[in-house]
Amino acid sequence: MNVSALRLRMLRKEKKLSQQQVADALGITRTAYNKYESGASSPSRKLRELMDLFGVSADYLLGRDEDGAKVAHEPARIESQLRKYLDLSDAGRSIVDITLDAVYQSEQKRPLA
Repeated sequence: MNVSALRLRMLRKEKKLSQQQVADALGITRTAYNKYESGASSPSRKLRELMDLFGVSADYLLGRDEDGAKVAHEPARIESQLRKYLDLSDAGRSIVDITLDAVYQSEQKRPLA
């Protein structure tokens, strides 16, 4: 079994997910996902989604990050949120803007812990 397959299995178990749950999140069959974990197939087409799901870098998933340090994939989450925002209607964006401004102002008023 290759490093990528081992890491996928480990990450899935850490999150207490079944192969079916991961497959559903990726929009593939359980059999297809099983091939990733067994090393029979490479997850190249689903790499971005796996990175987002498990919160790790591509280098970690592909076994290039030898020290095993997982890297949170915050930029992908922000990019995903931005895409959603841009897909909203003008009215929807207005609601998000108002909500964001209100939450931000509330957070700024809180004393530092």
